[in-house]
Amino acid sequence: MVIGAVAAGVAPLPFLAVYAVLFISRGTVHPVTPPDVGNSKTTELLAGLIALALFIIGSLAAYWLLDGRRRWLFVLYQAALLATSIYLIIDRTSGSMAIPILLGITSLVALVLSMLPVTWEHLRHDVPPWLRRGQAKPGATPDPTREHIP
Repeated sequence: MVIGAVAAGVAPLPFLAVYAVLFISRGTVHPVTPPDVGNSKTTELLAGLIALALFIIGSLAAYWLLDGRRRWLFVLYQAALLATSIYLIIDRTSGSMAIPILLGITSLVALVLSMLPVTWEHLRHDVPPWLRRGQAKPGATPDPTREHIP
């Protein structure tokens, strides 16, 4: 489930990498007239640097979750991506809805998979009570008929 969460969660990274290279190059090496973003080559460069920063944060978040270190950055990143996707789907002036729909679905899947009990165990955290459905309460006597993995 953790691998599935990370696989779904890295869906925006190729788009961010392309946008970073495209906007940084258009803001520095090969300016275009009129600019695609904003109204100057500085705003194109800024958009490229933001895309690069989001690419790095997304990569780090996925690595931390996969490595079993932290989940909070991954969840925040995916929640922000889901909110942005919903905004772009609702805003009819933003262009085609295909990519926002795809990224919205993948971020929702990543969020759900990152909250499953298996992911909590991967991160070596106690599963919260609201997710313990069918599991023994902490401190309860283990069921001898079930196999327990330490």
